[in-house]
Amino acid sequence: MVASLKNNSAIDVYLYNFNPPATKEELNEAQSKFNLTSAMIDFYSEANGITIEWEKLGKKEVPEGGLIAGLIDLLPIQEVFRDWKDNIYFDENDPCKALHPIDYFIGNACAGLYLDGSDNPEIYYYYRGRRIRPLGVDFEGYLQLLLKSRGFWYWQLAIAGPEDIDPSATMSREERNFREIIPQLFPDFNQSDFQRLEQ
Repeated sequence: MVASLKNNSAIDVYLYNFNPPATKEELNEAQSKFNLTSAMIDFYSEANGITIEWEKLGKKEVPEGGLIAGLIDLLPIQEVFRDWKDNIYFDENDPCKALHPIDYFIGNACAGLYLDGSDNPEIYYYYRGRRIRPLGVDFEGYLQLLLKSRGFWYWQLAIAGPEDIDPSATMSREERNFREIIPQLFPDFNQSDFQRLEQ
């Protein structure tokens, strides 16, 4: 993905970092907390975290609000499975306690594994202080959508849908920006890959 981003003359990739693979000890430690799926083992055996940030050259602000940018921060495995008290959840009965961020793309929002006891947990979107919303994919599915979206600013809302918008609006500003702008930057983008979940 980095090569295709860097070869795109409309954008500037100003940060990209691929961590070394997770060590056997790090994988075993994570495995002791959760039975890692094969997709997780494959990913973290290649890179124990990835950060990519890009923005449109020239005018990156959208007049109605938002940015023409991409933010990806796939956390190292030891971060994913740590205790997120006082960051994601605040008391033992908080439903967010089961959420473990995998992509902390911006300080107040992330996508995370919802560890509900299943062997292949679903990924949820979380915006600090609000309810969590399913994205309808597992870890592997999230990585596939992340590649297709190129980490565009709040692309997750194209699936999770709006939370607090004008009832007369059909979608959030972030979803509208994603659906209108990304096809202009990446002609191979396919809208059908990002179907909104009915909630």
